[in-house]
Amino acid sequence: LGAATQGLGGALYEELVYDGAQISNANVVEYRVPRAGDMPGKIDTLLAERRDGVGPYGAKGSGEGAVNPTGAAVAAAIARALGRWPTRLPLTPERVWRLANDLPEDD
Repeated sequence: LGAATQGLGGALYEELVYDGAQISNANVVEYRVPRAGDMPGKIDTLLAERRDGVGPYGAKGSGEGAVNPTGAAVAAAIARALGRWPTRLPLTPERVWRLANDLPEDD
């Protein structure tokens, strides 16, 4: 679940904001990360058993595999709903609204 949370953070919230050469949201108050209330009520996990790994009893490490595809999955859902692909993350409400209204992306 940690990887899914990280993936949703990158897809929907996390972004460094610059004011010139300085990061203007480099603190825990202004840098938005997902909170418990932001997470879906249910996340399904699929485990595929194989016995050819190098670990004990043939186990393989799973790591944080859900981090990378989460942003693409959210972008694909938005593209399917709107008929246009977003080109930037995070997919903030304003960016999705601009996409839905055929407006240019923000800078």
